[in-house]
Formats: sequence, structure tokens, C-alpha cells
Amino acid sequence: MTLILGLALILRLVLFNQSLWLDEAIEALALMGRQGPLLKYALADFQPPLYHFIGYFNTHLFGYSEIALRLPSLLCGLATVYFMIKIADSIASRRVGLIAGLLVATNPLLIYYSQEGRTYAMTCLFVTASFYYFMQLLRKKYLSKLCAIYYVLFTTAFLWTSYLAWFVLLAQGVYVLWKKRYDILAFQAIAGLTLLAWLPSFLTSLGIGHSTLSGSPEWGRVVGGLTWKSLPLTWIKFNLGRIGFDNKMFYGVLVAGVGLLHLAILRTVPYKKYLILLIWLIPPIFLGLITASILPIYSYFRVLFVLPAYLLLLALGSTKLSKIVIGLNILFLVIFWLSPRYHREDWRSLVSNLPANIALAMPSRAQSAPLFYYSRGQDIIEPSHDLIVGNPIYYIRYVEDIFDVRRVGAAKLQESGYTITNQLSYPGIAVDIYTK
Repeated sequence: MTLILGLALILRLVLFNQSLWLDEAIEALALMGRQGPLLKYALADFQPPLYHFIGYFNTHLFGYSEIALRLPSLLCGLATVYFMIKIADSIASRRVGLIAGLLVATNPLLIYYSQEGRTYAMTCLFVTASFYYFMQLLRKKYLSKLCAIYYVLFTTAFLWTSYLAWFVLLAQGVYVLWKKRYDILAFQAIAGLTLLAWLPSFLTSLGIGHSTLSGSPEWGRVVGGLTWKSLPLTWIKFNLGRIGFDNKMFYGVLVAGVGLLHLAILRTVPYKKYLILLIWLIPPIFLGLITASILPIYSYFRVLFVLPAYLLLLALGSTKLSKIVIGLNILFLVIFWLSPRYHREDWRSLVSNLPANIALAMPSRAQSAPLFYYSRGQDIIEPSHDLIVGNPIYYIRYVEDIFDVRRVGAAKLQESGYTITNQLSYPGIAVDIYTK
């Protein structure tokens, strides 16, 4: 186990100090107190507040650097590997435990979100730990008090970090009713009842979400609207991570090949024996997709907490083929490392290269958090609405497809006598330099 955890740590430290991207920068400013009261920010973020409170204490101890902001996610990623090995050991064998640990340690998507200052790796840990103790309780006729306490704590924790994770408790509850383990149901009720304290805030958060969706329908499509791609994209990202390929034929053949490999592994799994893993995997995705037809909350990274269940199923299948999956994980990681276009938005490099006497403009000033974090966010022009002044103007065309679909900002810059004299490109960011 120690060697696997060491490998997991090494893989998660590669590119760990990337620039913060938009959501991470917003989180950083919120923890600094620059977004107003932290609880008010949590409502607008449309997530329960536990991650923000943990982040608050973490940053007060370690500061607000990129590394400090991502430290909780890194630790949660490593702890997820630990609990995966423990689960596989307890339900199968030591050999399966090692394979499961390696699958989690090398999975590109789990590594990516172990490096992000957001809630997803933490939710993944809490759900995985909850299922470990849930399985321990199910196996024993008489409850272990310590095991029950840990189960309640981790279940409560994931309920307070992700709304989509609420479906996990629902699935667990249905399962214990079917098994007639009413003693466990009582502990689930204790965890669930803690949410009563958050219910008024949840309703407020729900109202904010509906209001934002009404004002910007494109926002809903981008952040989690339901499309025909939602389910297949979840599987692809779960296994290939954040990479993609411009050659669609090659990409399709690669995905099909990986899919056939996984089918060959999964067809050997005795599902009746491991039904609990399907309870973990399927209901949150299915219910999340249904919910997304009403409110745009579904994205593959928001259901990251079911990925360990899928990897456990792969570990329980053909051992030889599972080793091939581990090899592919490393290959996809190397492709990711060597391809900056897949990396996080590089606001740090952009800001460090900006000349002193320029004007900055964006389609939406509300998306300027990374500029403020890197200390260049003052006096940003929104060309579609503001008086256009300054020369030259660096127009950062960030999320233009959401907040300026008709390209009003660019048109007004041209109407005001500005022309594009140069263009800059950073991972995730395009900049047009307008000179009058």
C-alpha cells in the first residue's frame, strides 16, 4: 500500500503548481473575504458549504498560494486511494486491492481533480469512505459502534459537500430497506437530518440558480445542461481524463478500443455478489441526469464520486486486462502532461506578461476573478456596455460564447476606431490587442 500511495503522490505532484483557473480563483477570493461573507458566497456557488469552511481554515494556516489552495484536494485524493485498497481487500482479496489501488492512483481524471482547489476530490473521498464503512456494517450482524460513528461522519460530510451526492444516501437507504437492515437506516437518518439546518439556505441557493439560468440560458448549457452527450462524455472523461484529439476518426477508434477492453473486463465480474457497487455507481448518475433536465447541475466532474465504484468493478474483473487499463492510464497522463492546451487556464502567465500602461477588457467583468487574484483586475472594461477608453486595449475573449454571443463587444471596439494589431494565446485564454 505504501508504494501505491507514494506513486499516487508523485503523479499528483506533476503540474500541481499550475495557474489557478476561473473557479479556483473565485474560491480563492471568497476565502480571502473579497467576495463578501463566505456563507453568502456558498449560496451563489450552488454547493453545500463544508468545502468552503475547510478551505477557510486551511488557508488561514497555509496561505493563499496555488499549492496551499489545492492542498485539501491533494490529501483527499491520496486518502481515496487508501480507502479503495481497503474496500477491495475487504470484499475480494489483497491482489484485487492492489489492482484497485493502482487504478485509482493512476486514473487521469482523479489525478486532475486532486490538483484542483474545488470540492470534487473531497466529495469523492467522503463518499468512498462512507461506502467502506457502509459495507463493513452490512457484513456484520451486530453493529460496531466505532464503524457506525465513522459511517455517520463520512456520510454527513459528503451530504455537506455536494448536492448530487445526496443521491448516494438515497441509494444506500433503498438498499438497506431491501436488505431489511433497519439498524443501519437509523444512522442514515441521523446523517440526513443534519441537512435540516441547511434547508433554508438550499432553497435560497436554488432560487439563485433559477434566476441565473433565466438571465443566461447559455450558462445553463455550459455548466451542466442535459444533452445527448452527457452520459457518454462521463464515461470517456472517467477513463481518458481531460485529453481529446482533433482527428475525430482517431478519437472515435481510441474510445471504441478502450470501451471494448472495459467490456471484456466487466463481463467477467459476478455482479450479484457485488451489487453494492452498482448501487454506488448507477443511481447518482441516473438521478443526476433526470435532475439536469430541470436544473443544469450535471457534469462528469460533479459525479466524480462514483468513479471509484467503476474502477472497483474493473479491478474485480480480468486481472491481466486490468493491468492494461493501468498502462493506458499512464499513457493518457503523459499525453496530458505534454499538451499545454489541456492544462488549466494560464492566467498567471498572462498577467505576468501584461504591459503596465494598457486597458483591460472582457465580455463579462463577472469572470475577472483570476485577474484580481493575480493583481491585475482593476478598471476592467466591458465593451458591450461601458464607455471605451484607453490605448491599447487588451480584450480577453474569455467565455465570449456565453456572455457576448453576438460579439457586441468586438463590434463596439471597431466602431470606436480600434483595430486588432496583435493576438496572444495562452492555455484556455485568447487575447486580442486593439490599438486606436
